Amino acid sequence: MQDYSVSRHHQHQFDEGNPLAQKRILIATILTASMMVLEVFGGWFFNSMALLADGWHMSSHMLALGLAYFAYRAARHYSNDHRFSFGTWKIEILAGYSSAILLMVVAIFMAFQSIQRLFNPVEIFYNEAIPIAILGLVINLICAWLLHDD
Repeated sequence: MQDYSVSRHHQHQFDEGNPLAQKRILIATILTASMMVLEVFGGWFFNSMALLADGWHMSSHMLALGLAYFAYRAARHYSNDHRFSFGTWKIEILAGYSSAILLMVVAIFMAFQSIQRLFNPVEIFYNEAIPIAILGLVINLICAWLLHDD
């Protein structure tokens, strides 16, 4: 009779994570968080709905990147844990799902704010808001370069 039980040495390690990707995500998260703060305050101070919307949108990116960073860490930490018999990839999927839910909440919030602005218009200081928007574009391009797949 053969023994089909699982050996003590059997492992369910499917992914050890990617330390370089984890580091790049952390850098992109810090850059995104900094730009988010600048855009939200700039949008509020200069009455720019576009800057405000992009700032809140950046907050969803920041949270998504932060969730991805911690998902990488958790996946690496629990990669040898027998309780995760099918691997730790589900952590990353849950992080992506949470990010999508947050983006939907931000979109609803921005739609509400935009409708209010239609009925209560304010003066927008375009010349002051444009440099912040350009810097936001540069930061987005840097983050895209950091996170591209080799």
